[in-house]
Amino acid sequence: MKEARVLIVGFPNSGKSSLFNLLSGQKRKVTNYSGITVDAAEGMLLSNSSYEEKVSIVDLPGMYNLVPTSIDEGVSLHALLNLSVDKPYDLVALVVDLERFESSMSLCLALKELVGEKMVLIINKDDKGEITREQLKVLEELTGCRALSTCSKKERSREIDRFLRDNLQREGKVELGEITLSKESLSYIPDFKEIKSIKIEEDQREVISKLDNYHKRAREIVDKVVKPDTRKIKVTKKLDQILIHPLWGSLIFVAVFYLIFNSIYEWAGPLMDMIDNLVAIFGDWVASTLPEGYLKSLIVDGIIAGVGGVIIFAPQIGILFFLLSLLEQSGYISRAAVLSDRVMSIFGLNGKAFLPYLSGFACSIPGIMAARTIPSKKERIATIMTLPMITCSARLPVYILLIGTFVPEKKIFGFLNSQSLSFFFLYFLGSFFALTMALVFRLSYFRGETSSFFIDLPYYQRPRLRIAFGSALQKVKFFCKKAGSIILVLSIGIWFASTFPRLDANSIAGLSDDAVASMQLEHSLIGKIGKTLEPALEPIGMDWKMGVGLLVAFGARELFVSTMGTIYALGEVDEESSTLRQRLKMEKDSVTGEPKFNLAVAWSILIFFVFSLQCTSTLAILRRELGNWKQPTFMFLYMGALAWLGSFITYNILS
Repeated sequence: MKEARVLIVGFPNSGKSSLFNLLSGQKRKVTNYSGITVDAAEGMLLSNSSYEEKVSIVDLPGMYNLVPTSIDEGVSLHALLNLSVDKPYDLVALVVDLERFESSMSLCLALKELVGEKMVLIINKDDKGEITREQLKVLEELTGCRALSTCSKKERSREIDRFLRDNLQREGKVELGEITLSKESLSYIPDFKEIKSIKIEEDQREVISKLDNYHKRAREIVDKVVKPDTRKIKVTKKLDQILIHPLWGSLIFVAVFYLIFNSIYEWAGPLMDMIDNLVAIFGDWVASTLPEGYLKSLIVDGIIAGVGGVIIFAPQIGILFFLLSLLEQSGYISRAAVLSDRVMSIFGLNGKAFLPYLSGFACSIPGIMAARTIPSKKERIATIMTLPMITCSARLPVYILLIGTFVPEKKIFGFLNSQSLSFFFLYFLGSFFALTMALVFRLSYFRGETSSFFIDLPYYQRPRLRIAFGSALQKVKFFCKKAGSIILVLSIGIWFASTFPRLDANSIAGLSDDAVASMQLEHSLIGKIGKTLEPALEPIGMDWKMGVGLLVAFGARELFVSTMGTIYALGEVDEESSTLRQRLKMEKDSVTGEPKFNLAVAWSILIFFVFSLQCTSTLAILRRELGNWKQPTFMFLYMGALAWLGSFITYNILS
């Protein structure tokens, strides 16, 4: 059966990914900020009609024109030039944002010249039916493209499906037009030497003339087709006077993100306690059901203690991404990028680095990939080489565990929560040092002028709770899935290494159960590994058990929590200390009898996690994006040294 191929193109944040999700049934991230799509995603058009032909749809990164200034725009142009010979496209669907109609028309005219007849327009975000049939007809006559006015809602999917399939049935071939680009522009296009239909000229006067002509014609189309929404324009202008004001905007920015971190503690506390208690009750029930032996120890001390110690942090992750989704949908994140440009210029970066850093709060991997939107290669590499310091969601369980256990909860200045403030400080510290190291790199290895920054600010809009809940649920499901797979395997491995080799029966005769458990743990494989690490850990206040947690956390940061859960389930534990927090508080130094964990040790571990590069997946992505192992290795070493030094200073000050 023949398979047709449709490319979905358009401005960043025009609704391409929403349309792609609707038509393919996939879940591509959608946000209200330029540059979320940094790679092409492909899926099959769901069958909503009687057509038998299979149709694949490709969501390309956003582009403003046919002169690429970043890697993501180069990906789109590469596809539009039909360089993928094995997969030529049959139709180009330009998604037109009704709120940026004039700019979209300029891109439409340029694409029309490049693509030819096989191009259609999908006017998105027309929820209220502002475009009439008569206006659509005028638009089709002026652009030479068939057009559909719709919105990315489920009930409109059949209409969009039918529109695309009808246009695929029309006869016609994709004929590449001839465009003029500079050598610098071509450097963003993969394998650009293969392009036969492009003239390379240093003088771009012809390009500028063409673009100017497109803008004039676009203005004529707008005058004849749509009228601007004056109410939205007025509201947006009034809000922007405050939200992007150098002083008031910055204060609001800090307040907004502090409230987010405060909400994580205030709202998630009851849910976390409930899950914590349920895990403890379930563990007790399993322990009372199974007979004594290795199987019982594996399930209770290994699997339940390891996996259960991680999933209790799901509420915090859900709340964090629910609130971030509300900000993204509202249009505020774009304003935050404008505010950050003023700060980032001090550190040798521009506002486009804000998105990779913001994405890094979820995970370093999408943040590193999002750095493709940065036009300057030197700024891009400087951003990538500092981005892992941004506090990702994998650090959350560690921060929440240690802050919630060892930082006393009290009010500062009568209204600031000490735990929320500690949490905010860790986020700030990671962000500040990421920018500071970026400045160091920009003044040394990657010296050069800071590139200019421009961004298309969308109108403010009311965020949808359904989308925010969906985003939060998706993150929680991913987190729990990870807990149920890699953390499960690691927990079993840690249990095995903590249980074997066994002590000789004669050496433990007459000792108490607690003493036997403690000796067995120290005698085990994991104990021997930890003892090897201990000399390097003593100056920063950690013992071999914590060292094992740090070592395992290099696989994934949140494994520190599950490792602690497994290790301390096997050591000296009071029968009343059923939760991990209680176990950590009860841990005693075998020589002095003093508590092993205290505020100084907790902050030493926290600072180590702020700076260290503890994620093998991130290292793999760094190798792919940077094209070598030299820079990722350097990152691993300099961040590790910074982590140890920071922990050393912190521990000795607080001690």
